[in-house]
Amino acid sequence: MKRLEGLRRRLGHALLACALVAEFGCGDEMDLGVIPPFTHVYVANLGSHTVSVIDLKSFKNVKTIAVGKSPGKLAASPIDDLVFAANAGSGSVSVIDANTHVVKKTIAVGRNPADIVFSSDGRQAFVACYGSNAVAVIDCEALSVVKTIRTQAGPAALKLAEQRNQLWVAQQTANSVGLVNLQTQTFEQSIPAGPSPLFLEILPDQSKLFVADAGGQSVTVIDIETRSALEPIMTGRSPTQLVMKPDGGEIYASNFDQGSVVVINTESCTLNGSFSVGRNPIRGAISRDGQRLYIANYGSNTVSVLDPPNNRSVVASIAVGAQPESLYLTPDDLYLFVLNSGSNDVSVVRTDAVTSGSSALFAVITTGATPSAVVAK
Repeated sequence: MKRLEGLRRRLGHALLACALVAEFGCGDEMDLGVIPPFTHVYVANLGSHTVSVIDLKSFKNVKTIAVGKSPGKLAASPIDDLVFAANAGSGSVSVIDANTHVVKKTIAVGRNPADIVFSSDGRQAFVACYGSNAVAVIDCEALSVVKTIRTQAGPAALKLAEQRNQLWVAQQTANSVGLVNLQTQTFEQSIPAGPSPLFLEILPDQSKLFVADAGGQSVTVIDIETRSALEPIMTGRSPTQLVMKPDGGEIYASNFDQGSVVVINTESCTLNGSFSVGRNPIRGAISRDGQRLYIANYGSNTVSVLDPPNNRSVVASIAVGAQPESLYLTPDDLYLFVLNSGSNDVSVVRTDAVTSGSSALFAVITTGATPSAVVAK
């Protein structure tokens, strides 16, 4: 439990990278859509106050960008060539030009920014400021804060429900989830959750919100229409993150202190099996077709590869660097980036070699100290 407490303190100041999860409509067939262009991967180095730029042609670290103190979260604009880095230690967001790889502007937002999300049109970015108990709203054209919205204590993670003009906020210290009206940009209400809510996931139809209660043993489920909490789902000790199947039918919760990943049926809000993985599973990523689920095991220095549609077992275990904390699956599903906070590097896994008998570990790239977040652009 001491290890979890240490991780929770870090997460409270800078939530680690979220897995890439595309949202599709339910149904037997999924249109995977067009893969967006991307040429570089950006890695935030929490311990050296920098962002590493990795070229996806050479798989080399081609530049190190100095940003603010303790960058713990990255987000890429959906329309502009911009990458935002939330600097937990300096209360700012560094705006990186993805063409020149230089900091275009530094925006003061509030104490301990922990998460960033962009509106789908790219016009605004919302920043959860953990230490200020507020959400800062950034105008992405002017690159300035245009509004600060007060929340309850410890806003640590954000999730947009734009069809409903809503922004949901995991309020870690207050053990609750807050609701911001995007149209009026006002805080409307809070709904009680379990201990230390640190991760949010919302169904594609935006009917339910699932909340990982990292300090307990449950996932809180909120009916978005009625704005009320349903019966919590008992998952196991310390669920730290949720990964949603692309069609929204299942959610996979990583139990940090139990070495397992449980399967949640999102319609019935009940458990539907589990996987035994390595020690301290902390982050996951799922392929766009939902056929492969990857889990970073912080305590085992491995990544477990799961096959959710066909069985509840690990089909492969890949040795990576020390203390893997974050994962990123490129939009073409071909490369899995594993950020190893204990060895200050990134393991790159070639996903099409995972079960072929050949080595799936494609490259190891040195970064700055304590790599903690990653995004492609």
